[in-house]
Amino acid sequence: MCQSNLNKHRIYRTLSLPSFKNMLRQLQSLWILLLTLFIITCPQSQKHPKNQLDQPTSTPDTATTLTQLIATMSDTLESSPKTVQDRWDDFRAAKDSVDSALARNDFQTTKLALLRAAQYAFQLDRKDIAAWQLNNIGYYSIEEFKKRTDYSSRMKTIEMMQRGPEKFVYIKETKQLFKQNLPLLIEATKYLEEAYELDKEYDDNSRTRKIYSNLTFIDWVRNFVNDN
Repeated sequence: MCQSNLNKHRIYRTLSLPSFKNMLRQLQSLWILLLTLFIITCPQSQKHPKNQLDQPTSTPDTATTLTQLIATMSDTLESSPKTVQDRWDDFRAAKDSVDSALARNDFQTTKLALLRAAQYAFQLDRKDIAAWQLNNIGYYSIEEFKKRTDYSSRMKTIEMMQRGPEKFVYIKETKQLFKQNLPLLIEATKYLEEAYELDKEYDDNSRTRKIYSNLTFIDWVRNFVNDN
């Protein structure tokens, strides 16, 4: 290489090398800046409290109609097909749960076990049996209402009291107590109405009268509460 070119090469290296290093430093600084901005501005994943994650999946509304409840079970039934005998066994097991819950005075478990029994009866195409299970939900809901409100004692007291301010106050208190527990009967109405619809396909006057009687009682309580 000639002296002239060698000098030019040295000059080029002297001028270019620091500039190139400076450029690398700038790029590194820019990269760090961008990475920092990304970390700061990137939305953090929401962490739910442990107690919220541990909450069980919400169960279907117990007031949902039987047909809708059967639909919610369809996936489970398809993945785990059962024979007719299996479903009768399931029905009897549900009825045993009803008896056990009644013995413990466990209203909520009684209601859910009756609903399960109604579902199995419906799957067996025994809508008459399903209707009776739903009626029983209404019946035991009424019994629970009477227990919570001391219904029999209060109605007897109202009947025996002489007309006057004391009776007026007692009736007002009774209406307020009934009103507080009225949601129990409102929910029961939906089961009884479903039972009444299923029962239309059969000629069983005794069962129909009992279902209708339970609906009539709930209507009476609603009218009593709302009567001024």
